[in-house]
Amino acid sequence: MYPPDDATDWDEAYAAYAPELEKFARTRVGDPDVADLLQDLWASFATAARATPILEPRAWLYRVLRNRITDHYRAQRRRPAFLDLVGDYTAARSWQPEDDDDLVWAEILRALGELPAEQRDVFVRHEIDGVTLREIAEDLGLPLKTIISRKGYARRRLQHLLREVYEDYFSGD
Repeated sequence: MYPPDDATDWDEAYAAYAPELEKFARTRVGDPDVADLLQDLWASFATAARATPILEPRAWLYRVLRNRITDHYRAQRRRPAFLDLVGDYTAARSWQPEDDDDLVWAEILRALGELPAEQRDVFVRHEIDGVTLREIAEDLGLPLKTIISRKGYARRRLQHLLREVYEDYFSGD
């Protein structure tokens, strides 16, 4: 039974379970994340053991580690994946269709260029750069509803401008 009254009890738990917990974590997450998960686990164990007796330390450690791994994957899903399709918008504007055979992308860039600057900025920052609308509003010092409206106007205008491209692309011709 733990609470560790002194560092020796904690050291015993660490010596007894650390290797198997590390192996367990490595089979579930990538190497760079294992050390952070285990450090968090052992810090939680030390804190919890001081506060309340832990009757089954091995079971407690595995349960908490599984929860930390689940939280790790949930956090990764919440983060927008960074997909640098065009670098930044200025680089995208300088791209020419003859540089690549992807005429669809050329049409998308042309349509983006036809948007008013305020709408284009909000749309590109949100959809391509992955910045949240709230962050854009704070950055520009504008109400969130204004940013939402600008993105909505941009989306509707792009739908109109790209309808023919969409139909051609998905018609299979």
